[in-house]
Amino acid sequence: MDIDKLHSDIKQAQSSNSTASKGFQQAKSSTPTSPSRWSIDESDILHLDNCIYVLDCEDLYLCVLQNNHNHILAGHFGQNQTLDRNKTPRHHLYGLLKPLLVPECLWDSISMDFIEQLPDSNRFTAILVVIDHASKQAIFIPTHNTINSEELAWLFVDEPPGSVHSEFMDLTIHHPISLK
Repeated sequence: MDIDKLHSDIKQAQSSNSTASKGFQQAKSSTPTSPSRWSIDESDILHLDNCIYVLDCEDLYLCVLQNNHNHILAGHFGQNQTLDRNKTPRHHLYGLLKPLLVPECLWDSISMDFIEQLPDSNRFTAILVVIDHASKQAIFIPTHNTINSEELAWLFVDEPPGSVHSEFMDLTIHHPISLK
């Protein structure tokens, strides 16, 4: 909105308000010996304490806010840019990434995770998801929420993979760790 249009809207609203008309009277009757909080500028807009007196009207409030907030010189760069500029990083520096080795054959390197808290289906309430890194194939094994490490190991008795990558740890045949 144009600033001249905004000033004319404020001036028009002030002319039809009883509080503003009292302010105009006090501003006109003020003297240097008895100054008033009210004043009138050169374009006949009423001021209170050296600020333009904007009436309690939602349209005027919204126009004033938009005019000052969206102005190019207002210094507001948007929420995300302002936050990114002023926010101090509070984490350690990122470490070096260690890429996974390329598997030599299919199902040599896998990752696994659980999908838990599912509704009962044939006494199963969870799914173990096993994914091959080379082919991106997946096996979905039904299980239950209370599976422990020994029961999980029995799921791999037939063909153990060369390495297992989990959300919590990396296991390899060459460096076994006990799951208790």
